[in-house]
Amino acid sequence: MVRLIAIGFFFLAGLLTANACTYCQCEFSDGSHCCVYSDSSVGNLDCTTVCSSAHRADGTTNSDGTAGTACNAGGSYKCASVFEAQDRTACYTE
Repeated sequence: MVRLIAIGFFFLAGLLTANACTYCQCEFSDGSHCCVYSDSSVGNLDCTTVCSSAHRADGTTNSDGTAGTACNAGGSYKCASVFEAQDRTACYTE
């Protein structure tokens, strides 16, 4: 019985920490990679909020005064590892 409870807590902890990301890989509306955002001073990020207004750091200047290509995916993201983030285009800091 104690083992079943311990296993249950293990899976519950996994579910609660599954959405905690230190690297947010924001996506375009077609699901492809847009940019990666990380902030070491914050740690775990709210990726939905970060990615909802994310712009790719690609040097594009927009007519509305913003910089970078907008991801425009409504906050769609995936958590990225430090290794994946190394080879990805960064997001502009909002």
